[in-house]
Amino acid sequence: MNNTVKKLIQSENRVFLTIMAIFTGALILSALIYTLTGRGTIGSINYEAISQMTLMQIFFMTLKRNIIYFLAVILLTWLGQGRLTRVLFGLISVYYGLSVIYAVRTLGFEFKYFLLTFTDYLIFFPILLYFTYISASICKYTKKAKNIETISRKFDIIISGYMQISLYYLLVAAAYSLFYSIYILALSRMMVR
Repeated sequence: MNNTVKKLIQSENRVFLTIMAIFTGALILSALIYTLTGRGTIGSINYEAISQMTLMQIFFMTLKRNIIYFLAVILLTWLGQGRLTRVLFGLISVYYGLSVIYAVRTLGFEFKYFLLTFTDYLIFFPILLYFTYISASICKYTKKAKNIETISRKFDIIISGYMQISLYYLLVAAAYSLFYSIYILALSRMMVR
């Protein structure tokens, strides 16, 4: 990461507070949705079907699930759409909030489900949150720099630095997807036995 991009990200404390406020609001909304929908039932997971899948099948399913958000945020950041980035993060946070509620609920009922999902909450979501913070911080500057032709060099520096960061995070998401796929396959095969 070049120094210009690093300074831009570190100077945006307000963006981090905004993202944390969105996250908190999304968790509250998740709890309300969970309460209003009658607490629903959790469908059973077919561990035998998962255990019969190949590692590559699980990897591509997981990669597709994990990478779509990153690609959408990269595109929105490049377009300078900070508000849409925050809205997308809010939607993802509601989804993860509901997932956490169901995971906590299953601790007493189906511990296996918790084992399948806890890495998303402890590893993947913090990566997603920090990437959103970086993108929202950069988004403000890409929108401003695009409108002024005299600072096109600065825009190029910001975009190239952001693309390097984005590539790194895409590789992290791919590595996590591979780790998660191996973990899911091993766990489901142990549960079938």
